[in-house]
Amino acid sequence: MDHQGLATSKILIVDDVQDFRDLVSDVLSRTGFQCVMADNAEQARLMIEEERPDIILLDWVMPGVSGVELLRYLKAKVTYAQIPIIMVTSRDSEEDRLRVLEFGADDYIVKPFKPSVLVARVRALLSQSLSGPEGTVRVADLVLDLKEEAVFVGEPAVRVDIGRIAFRILAFFMTHSDVIHGRDAVLRQVWGGDDSVGGRTVDVYVRHLRRALEPWGHHQRIETIRGSGYRFSGKE
Repeated sequence: MDHQGLATSKILIVDDVQDFRDLVSDVLSRTGFQCVMADNAEQARLMIEEERPDIILLDWVMPGVSGVELLRYLKAKVTYAQIPIIMVTSRDSEEDRLRVLEFGADDYIVKPFKPSVLVARVRALLSQSLSGPEGTVRVADLVLDLKEEAVFVGEPAVRVDIGRIAFRILAFFMTHSDVIHGRDAVLRQVWGGDDSVGGRTVDVYVRHLRRALEPWGHHQRIETIRGSGYRFSGKE
């Protein structure tokens, strides 16, 4: 999907601070996106039902029902589970970023952020293109369904929800296994090489993937190559 096609997408901004909602709406509207806004979780639920947004920007900390609670609610509902959600947070530690992903967010962005970072993250999530073959990719009992962006592990197979961005990184690794990939290569693959998305972001997602795959031992397949990047072992 090209940028012109992405620009017709509708974005729901959920934050209890009006100035922040207005700022984000202004940035995204100038890029061509359609924006609707909600100032709390209950209003957001109504807006999701009425507006059917293509993506949600959700603040972590809000009065009443928190962004995390709303995130879990949406991801547990079949009707809403496929809507991409970017969690917006002022918590900057790597552990907090990992928690956001483990809660079910498809991506995260840390306040304060540059407008270019926001636009890059939104475009990356809205884009449905994945380089590489369609169908499935299998390494031992780890299976990716590239069309559905789903991960299955074990015998019998268990679905593991890791979020869209993490899936795309894992798909890139598995379809290009046993090759060292620098952080820049991953950034180009997932975020289009936008300079505003730093290499630390890749490191957070790799750690998230390792945690998700650890119960089956597949975390060891994602190897850190000191000074170079990462390599996924495709050995059976």
